[in-house]
Amino acid sequence: MQFDRTALERLLMLNDKQLKIVVKKLAEDYGLDLTALNVDATNIKKLREALRHADDETLQGLGEQLKNGRLKP
Repeated sequence: MQFDRTALERLLMLNDKQLKIVVKKLAEDYGLDLTALNVDATNIKKLREALRHADDETLQGLGEQLKNGRLKP
């Protein structure tokens, strides 16, 4: 799965409920760990703000997690 600035912008277009579902699914299926953002993933407002201001290095790290993560069958 590719995670870049374009993917991030698409995520940020989701409403809060949709974003929460997608983030939860990515965490469960791919092992996505958002600790680099220093925010609780259940606080959607803060998560959205952290994603909006994430630098390229952080986005690259998240992308690597998705790329190297697991996908449950």
